[in-house]
Amino acid sequence: MTVTVQQMKVEDLQDVKRVDMIAWGELIKRDYPDVVKFTSRTDQNILSFLHSDAKGAFVACDDRAGVIGSSFCHVWGKTGWVGPISVLPSYQGRGVGKELLKSSLRYLEDRACFNIGLETMPENQVNLGMYLKVGMRPEGFVLVMGRKLDEVEPPEESFGEVTVDRYSESDVKGHLLAQVKRISNALSPGLDYSSEVVLTQEYSFGDTLVASHRGKVSGFCVLHTVPRREQMEVASIRILATDPAVQDDMVGPLVTAAEIMAVDARSLEISLPVPAQCRRPLDIAFSRDYQLVQAYARLMWMGGSSVTEKTNNLCTWSG
Repeated sequence: MTVTVQQMKVEDLQDVKRVDMIAWGELIKRDYPDVVKFTSRTDQNILSFLHSDAKGAFVACDDRAGVIGSSFCHVWGKTGWVGPISVLPSYQGRGVGKELLKSSLRYLEDRACFNIGLETMPENQVNLGMYLKVGMRPEGFVLVMGRKLDEVEPPEESFGEVTVDRYSESDVKGHLLAQVKRISNALSPGLDYSSEVVLTQEYSFGDTLVASHRGKVSGFCVLHTVPRREQMEVASIRILATDPAVQDDMVGPLVTAAEIMAVDARSLEISLPVPAQCRRPLDIAFSRDYQLVQAYARLMWMGGSSVTEKTNNLCTWSG
């Protein structure tokens, strides 16, 4: 067996999709027997990962079997993360995942990212052990909170002095992107979430909700109403961030607006990622009948994600 790691090409898309389905499907079947429905990623999902950073997408190829593994890098300014990493079950335990990980970490270092990490399921001892063995260190947990929407009425839109608008309907998109960059950088120097706003718009995954307080942009929420996997009617809040200089509650209005948009899109559920340190957003989620549905361990290769209990920097590094 001769395995090489190389940059992914558009022509690899179907093979990458197949590997992802087999690898993660086997994991779900083995470790999560209660999951009765597991489907493949959409072509649009994988293509968006590839196009968002083509040089940071890799495939592992066997000289006889072809594509046997894949990994993706995501760059948000000076913060970079890796995921997902997928390897066919028959090739797991042979160092393929490790080589994909090393290629991804080197790439993010070459991109001058100084905060580099990933997220993994803490109960997956094999993957967690591999990441720790190469030198990654645990930083904390990211809690994915979920709420069913199919049996609830859309919440009333009442935000007080806060207004929430959709990025797609704005005539000043350039100004809003600049505000997204400003708030991102205020949360963590060098962080820039604007690429995720653009990607969401480009691939029609959903929209970005922008909250303003007394006329000033004070927070935003990137909401995907198009799921990553086929036939899964779940909307997901990818990022929710608020200006640390604004003391008024921006999380509540943004979550409410996201729920309204998800119901309009006929999503049956909505998810919200909350780093465990962020107690206030977690309390808000529980007060709105959200339940804990998944936990990820965030691991760092270098730097940190600058998450604190006094800031609202809610996102997941899980692809």
